[in-house]
Amino acid sequence: MTVIVTGGAGFIGSNFVFHMMKEHPDYRIICLDKLTYAGNLSTLKSVMDKPNFRFIKADICDRKAVEKLFEEEKPDIVVNFAAESHVDRSIENPEIFLQTNIIGTEVLMDACRKYGIQRYHQVSTDEVYGDLPLDRPDLFFTEDTPIHTSSPYSSSKAGADLLVLAYHRTYGLPVTISRCSNNYGPYHFPEKLIPLMIANALADKPLPVYGEGINVRDWLYVEDHCRAIDLIIHKGRVGEVYNVGG
Repeated sequence: MTVIVTGGAGFIGSNFVFHMMKEHPDYRIICLDKLTYAGNLSTLKSVMDKPNFRFIKADICDRKAVEKLFEEEKPDIVVNFAAESHVDRSIENPEIFLQTNIIGTEVLMDACRKYGIQRYHQVSTDEVYGDLPLDRPDLFFTEDTPIHTSSPYSSSKAGADLLVLAYHRTYGLPVTISRCSNNYGPYHFPEKLIPLMIANALADKPLPVYGEGINVRDWLYVEDHCRAIDLIIHKGRVGEVYNVGG
């Protein structure tokens, strides 16, 4: 089994690479990553020399590079972690989020259609559902919760999700989608909340409070998330959306 993991040098993607290498040592794992500010090749140092691992530096929006890789590797499964994911950055510059998160997804799925695939899995976010009311702690998002985005980032991810489901309905592409809550764990990028708070505390710097400090987040340990995706790509039902929470 050959698995392409896009965004595999990022926080969640690298943890997924490690998980797959450990749980499926007979699989061939191909990591495709553009190595933006959020990607760190040194994270993958421990697997770079493994015979069943290959790293390719490329942009998922680069159709020629993506198709070349598919032609060479003939993947069975594609798991797409590659995304611009920082909400504040999306407010400053929405265009790059639309390009990577929507057009990049389309390029990958076109390659899946052209070269054949057993499963295309889109890693999404619970932010496509918007916010829950603070005075209703009994409420939870479900897979049937209507999409209600609140930032260019979440809108770009919701757009990609709809495109993935459209490719399933229109072309019969075997797809699944997972929407997760906030991840934490090894290799977390330092701009994110938990590592930022820890780094500021260690440096005796102020701890930033968002809004009035009353917002609540659900936290998911990254290795639990990776196990969930592994389960979905092997046993999940094609065309389904799966929520993964902490």
